[in-house]
Amino acid sequence: MKSLAVIALTQGGASTARSLKSRVKKQGYKVDLVLPQRLARDDENYYSRGAFTATIHHLFKKYDCIVCIMATGIVVRALADVIIDKTVDPAVVVMDEKARHVISLLSGHVGGANEWTRLIARLMRSEPVITTATDTENVQSLDVLAKKVNGWYPNFKENTKAINRRLAEGKVVELFIEPYLTQYINQFSGFKVLTRIKDHESGVPLIIVSDHTGFSKSSDVIHVVPRVNVLGIGCRKNITIAMVQQAFTEFCQQHQLLWKSFIKVASIDIKRHEGAIQYLATTLGIKAEFYPAAELQEASQNYPESAFVKKTVGVGNVACAAADYASGERNVTQRYADHEITLALSRLHEV
Repeated sequence: MKSLAVIALTQGGASTARSLKSRVKKQGYKVDLVLPQRLARDDENYYSRGAFTATIHHLFKKYDCIVCIMATGIVVRALADVIIDKTVDPAVVVMDEKARHVISLLSGHVGGANEWTRLIARLMRSEPVITTATDTENVQSLDVLAKKVNGWYPNFKENTKAINRRLAEGKVVELFIEPYLTQYINQFSGFKVLTRIKDHESGVPLIIVSDHTGFSKSSDVIHVVPRVNVLGIGCRKNITIAMVQQAFTEFCQQHQLLWKSFIKVASIDIKRHEGAIQYLATTLGIKAEFYPAAELQEASQNYPESAFVKKTVGVGNVACAAADYASGERNVTQRYADHEITLALSRLHEV
């Protein structure tokens, strides 16, 4: 769940902060209010006199977004020492205590400050102030497009800057996106959308959004890898690292999948201590999740079941059911079975 901190300085700001907290919480977000000690109620978080800078530094490192109800200059000076980079900094939004204007101050695209600004402005009936060029020109930006699929692409800063400049200037940028990924992305303003790669015009930047291998690596192509794939895995007891490496490699080759496209590994809880599964997740830089047989039972009925497997672990299949349950979607591959390992793939229902 996205987390939001609202911090204020004055009595008027505190009143606006309470109103904002109430409205944002109704949208399903976790919201914490932080006020000066002299203004805080018994059940509210507070900071002591002289502790404002230390408090806002703490919030900056802890929350997805900070809403500062105060002058922009105060926020800029207070955060100057902790700002690192647009790829890791949280969203920072500034609002005046009368809630007339909401300003996207920091991490507009990657951090989501522009989205937070629009949401807060709508809830508070304020005027949103967003100054990023692609937004003022009403075109989609490369980094926001990639964020919709939790995407990765090389040379993030350089490519983002170059492509967003072209988009803001109204120059052609081509886009090819796998049809099954349009459930995550449905806004392509500013891009020339291609339905076939072969229609690409040489010399024009082409953005490819795909979890598959086999695309051109030419200098005018930027491949955005969506991290939406969930790998379900089942195995016999005490499989080796070599076995899981071989199985995973064969599975990816069979389906032409990029390893960067995986967001999690899923299995049954009885396999929690299988070192090879943990090794695979660590090697891929993703989390491993394990579920009780009872939770996998319903999903397992969507796929062929083995009486032996069901007797052994409590469900008739593991890889298929785990991928299904962990993603919220049916498998998109046939079950792989070799090296005493089974694998299956599902894509996240939502990012």
